[in-house]
Amino acid sequence: MTMLNKLLASTGLALLLASCGSGADETPAADSSASADMDMSDPDKPFAAAEKAMNDKMMAAIGADVSDTWVKQMIEHHRGAIAMSEIVLTQSPTPEALAMAKDTIANQGKEINDLTKLLSKSPADPASLEPFNPANMKMHEAMMAAKGADVSETYLRKMLEHHRGAVALSDVVLAMGAAGGVRTAAQKVKTDQSKEIAMIEAMLAGEPMPRASIAPEPAKAAAAPSAQKASPSPKKPAASAAPTKAAPRPAPTPTATTDPHAGMKM
Repeated sequence: MTMLNKLLASTGLALLLASCGSGADETPAADSSASADMDMSDPDKPFAAAEKAMNDKMMAAIGADVSDTWVKQMIEHHRGAIAMSEIVLTQSPTPEALAMAKDTIANQGKEINDLTKLLSKSPADPASLEPFNPANMKMHEAMMAAKGADVSETYLRKMLEHHRGAVALSDVVLAMGAAGGVRTAAQKVKTDQSKEIAMIEAMLAGEPMPRASIAPEPAKAAAAPSAQKASPSPKKPAASAAPTKAAPRPAPTPTATTDPHAGMKM
């Protein structure tokens, strides 16, 4: 009985340890899976995957020199904006967020085409990425932390940080002596993105989004070009003049006759 009891006790202890070990291995995996599922279904986090993809691609965008690296960085930066805008279009956004997303897709797509023409064919230099690392890191962290009361506000706040990042990256390449087409493009990006920043800040403060894409009302007739002015009504043909009647000749003045009695006393 003593040996049997020892054997049972030993077996039970082994099973208990095995059970504890198994639970320790499985619990973290289950928690990790649950966390991943929560992130995928969280309505406040529809942009997380696009933000991470943009950051990864920007960190891999290395050009032949600082100017070429800026061009490659901005191409991926704009692609990230398009991806986030396409996401918000699927989230029943507010009219303001909807309009901004559509404008962003159109404008950033055109800029990508323009930037592609500036790419260099020279071999990449990894050192050319280093000057941009601080701005990239700051932008990524700020975008990931940006949140709003709903998906539309979250989109606006993330795009605000996204545009600030573009300005910072452009400041870097301009300070490092970018020239030619790259300098022109960097100045344009800085100007355009600064306007976008001011617009988003105003929208977040409650002001309506300016709709520059709406065609202005037709000008009034008074302001229309001269070609559009109504031509004066044609003159009526002059009526044929009636034949002029000869003016009547004045009656001849009767010749004064000499009074035979003139000067005579009667």
